[in-house]
Amino acid sequence: MSLLRELQQITERTYRQYSGINLEHFVIGNQRFADLSRQCRRDVFELPDVARVFFRCSGDFLYLAIYFSETLISQLELNDPRRSLNERNIIPFLVFIEEINHGVHGAIKFLRGERGIEKEEFARDLELMSKIDTYQTVKFFLAYFNPSNRLEKFDRLWIKHHLFERARLDYVSQALNRRYSEANHLGEKYTRFLDGLKPQDRLQEMRQFQQLRYLAKAAYIRMLP
Repeated sequence: MSLLRELQQITERTYRQYSGINLEHFVIGNQRFADLSRQCRRDVFELPDVARVFFRCSGDFLYLAIYFSETLISQLELNDPRRSLNERNIIPFLVFIEEINHGVHGAIKFLRGERGIEKEEFARDLELMSKIDTYQTVKFFLAYFNPSNRLEKFDRLWIKHHLFERARLDYVSQALNRRYSEANHLGEKYTRFLDGLKPQDRLQEMRQFQQLRYLAKAAYIRMLP
């Protein structure tokens, strides 16, 4: 099984929801990426060209494309995250997980009847969920590599350093700054909350949380101690 497929299935199993797609069938190359990018809003050009998910809604159909640069794929092939996680592959792995997560949650939201994919609320929801799910996924991988099959305290600090502390928050576009700053802040706070729960309660909490609309999710996190 490919790493892409494995990560997609992890997200779908976590939330007990099938996205209805196989993301492997929607991976595009450099030329198609350039074509689709030209059709996007201008502030999108501030985003790194290493990976991207594109959505287009037409009636009852959702069109999706997912892109990974050759550089990103090469980094993951040279340092396969399924063998070990280290300073050489953690950043490309985080990016890889986040884009796959966008695709899965975008498709699930569409199946639930959410059609406003062009709205800022839709984008913020995807960014928040990707922060939460990426943290949980990397925890799963790190625990697997440890001799005890358990996380060490340093593991959580290491993930949060790369996922939250190193996040880029210096966009010229104020809309992008607000979107990514909010996802970073709320995601970090919610993962701290999840870490404080018993393992048997954590999954149920995440599933209930995922069902909320974005504004309710943001308000819920802000009310957490």
